[in-house]
Amino acid sequence: MLSLGVLKMNKVWTALLVIGIVVSFLTGSIDKLGTVIVESATDAFNIFLKVALLILFWNGVFNIAIQSGLIKNITKLLKKPLSFLFPDVDKDSVCMEYICSNMVANMLGLGSAATPLGLKAFEMLQNENKKDHPSRAMMTFVLLNISTLTLFPTTIISLRAMYKGTTEFSFIVLMILVTLFATIFTILLDRIVYVIQSKKEK
Repeated sequence: MLSLGVLKMNKVWTALLVIGIVVSFLTGSIDKLGTVIVESATDAFNIFLKVALLILFWNGVFNIAIQSGLIKNITKLLKKPLSFLFPDVDKDSVCMEYICSNMVANMLGLGSAATPLGLKAFEMLQNENKKDHPSRAMMTFVLLNISTLTLFPTTIISLRAMYKGTTEFSFIVLMILVTLFATIFTILLDRIVYVIQSKKEK
């Protein structure tokens, strides 16, 4: 499944590259293409280095929170509400631990830490899935990751600071409200679809 996704993304990037070359040729700017490619590669590498340092820093903070037991305590608080959203998953299972940890990392705005946790949780959900299509728990998990509630947009704040941008308190409040409404809407939509599907199966 993962290799298929990578293959599709390779096709997308190849298509974008070809389209870019064709457009530059048609607009008469083909002579600038080489310069753009070199400059873009340099800019991408510089951004990668800066973002990598941010990721290392916040992942370190997240690991400190794990070692101190803070994440474990937050995970315990999340188990009950998440058990309602994932009734097919045992609340005391390792899979639920990964789901909770993924949600905590997302709420703290640590996408780089949330991604491996989310992939592991999804892998476990897939192992428990006996059908030839995504299970209800898998779809719910993906939806929650897309619309995840963010209490502290760590990565965004760090990137804004890196480019000398100011992050006002109102921005953080707005971010919390937007992700809160998105998460509530997602949960309601997920429940509605589940009820409709349950009635059809009966």
